[in-house]
Amino acid sequence: MNISDALDKYLREKTALTNLIETLWLLFAAGVKIPPGGVQWVESRRCFFAGALTMFEATLRILEPGTEPTDADLARMSAIANELERFGKDLAARLA
Repeated sequence: MNISDALDKYLREKTALTNLIETLWLLFAAGVKIPPGGVQWVESRRCFFAGALTMFEATLRILEPGTEPTDADLARMSAIANELERFGKDLAARLA
């Protein structure tokens, strides 16, 4: 099993028991080595959750009405995915 498959499995199992965004926050904090507790932890967590909340609200607002995704919905989601992928690469390269 590769790391991506292992992470997918872990997230599915973990989020069946607890909150997805909290799990992602803990993985992120560990990945960028934010020391637990203290001001940096609290403020970084607030920013992480605020970003997740904003993204969720925006996603709900930009989707076309109806139950099936439209071509416009798919294009919007692709644009978001591309932007986040670029940021992830920049973050990994310490450019973000």
